[in-house]
Amino acid sequence: MSNFKPVLLVIVLIAVGSLVMPQTVSLFAGQHWWYNISGTGNQVPCQKCHADIYEEMRLHIGPHTGETGYVFQCQLCHRTAFTGFSYATVNQSSVTSVYPGKQAHAASTVRCLTCHGAYGNTAHVSYYLNTLGVQACYACHGNPSVTASNYVIAGGFGLTALPGDTGSMAAHERFVIEAKNNTTLRGANEACVACHTHVAVKIIWHHKRSLEFNVSINNPVTLSNGVHNWSVTNWKVNGTAVATVWGNASGNGSVSYNSNYWPWSNSSSLNTVYSSI
Repeated sequence: MSNFKPVLLVIVLIAVGSLVMPQTVSLFAGQHWWYNISGTGNQVPCQKCHADIYEEMRLHIGPHTGETGYVFQCQLCHRTAFTGFSYATVNQSSVTSVYPGKQAHAASTVRCLTCHGAYGNTAHVSYYLNTLGVQACYACHGNPSVTASNYVIAGGFGLTALPGDTGSMAAHERFVIEAKNNTTLRGANEACVACHTHVAVKIIWHHKRSLEFNVSINNPVTLSNGVHNWSVTNWKVNGTAVATVWGNASGNGSVSYNSNYWPWSNSSSLNTVYSSI
């Protein structure tokens, strides 16, 4: 009887092992079938996790449409080799270009102005020509034979090296600068996304309700087109009307005001009030 106990114990262990070990050795089917990330290319499918972006790029035609029609692929922006990004260290040396499998991760977060804010930045030319071929040039520039500086630059905000780009005349300069100083997205991407994409926006505007100024007669003033017998002084803006604007993905918008009536007061007519001075 005593000799039977070890045999029984072995049988029990084998039975338990047959149930437990398969789950221990391989929790997921396919977990030992690897994507190729060797020097011949990175075959990790971005759409596996980013199917929403994949579908968006597949359905809409635009300058960044890729992966399923154009040659503008995810890696052209998110694995950039020409923007001075600091990648992981390999063999005690600094890596400044794309080496599949040797970065901290597959993608980098980039600023829109990385590509659209430069002027004469040709540091990426040799990389794309030698590594990805002329099709990579075609994706951004429209033609592989164009000059390296022929690309769309987001000028007008004083953020590029373009001669004369001071931003002094741009209506949206403050919007872009404030976005650049915000930490929600990289760089000024908040402004770029809000205006140039189908992302919905909600904006709370604080408008002034009225413009006030004095007009004086018999007080000659000399202007560029001659002498006038009047002058306008004491300019002011008064009151506040708060407007909430919703801009949807189709490019349409709606508005509601929650500060009194707009644009005038409770009365539906305009009134002139005279007072003696």
